[in-house]
Amino acid sequence: MHMWKVGALGDHHDAALFLVNAQGLASPVTRRSAMGEAQLLRPIEHILGLRAADLIGRLRAAVDMAATQRRRGILLWRDPWEDTPGRLLTVTPAREPGCAVVSVGPLDALPSLPDAAAVADLFGISPAEADIALGVMHDESLSVIAGRRGVQLETVRGQLKTLLRKMGLSSQKQLVRVLTRLAVET
Repeated sequence: MHMWKVGALGDHHDAALFLVNAQGLASPVTRRSAMGEAQLLRPIEHILGLRAADLIGRLRAAVDMAATQRRRGILLWRDPWEDTPGRLLTVTPAREPGCAVVSVGPLDALPSLPDAAAVADLFGISPAEADIALGVMHDESLSVIAGRRGVQLETVRGQLKTLLRKMGLSSQKQLVRVLTRLAVET
């Protein structure tokens, strides 16, 4: 996941992560901060450049809910003067007690999935099965997947059945749900 740098929130193609405490003070999560370098704490609304009082209040409430009750929240941030679909603010409980992680990303961004090798490792399936799983996730028909892979349709059907069994799933719909969740979490 790409990170916005503080002050560079105008780029709608990246996402940003912030660690926010219960008082609403935040610091950007970067590779350096993950390695233990102290970050300057500033109010999350100042970092993001939020001006709408109702959005600031809803964000603060979502941060409090995540920090104290360990519940997730999601908010839509639209600037009336911008011609974009807006940004999605996702608030999740942090590993650090009393804190939340705020993720800011473009509303129209497609979820990014790991590559087939990572999916294969994660679920203990073969690279070919992982390729099929990702094809199903991208709404490819089994015949299109077979053509792309240069194999018979029955081969793909058999591999799909095997990967569903290995993953403990009973349908393509469940497979898409699992991979969608993976895309959202990564």
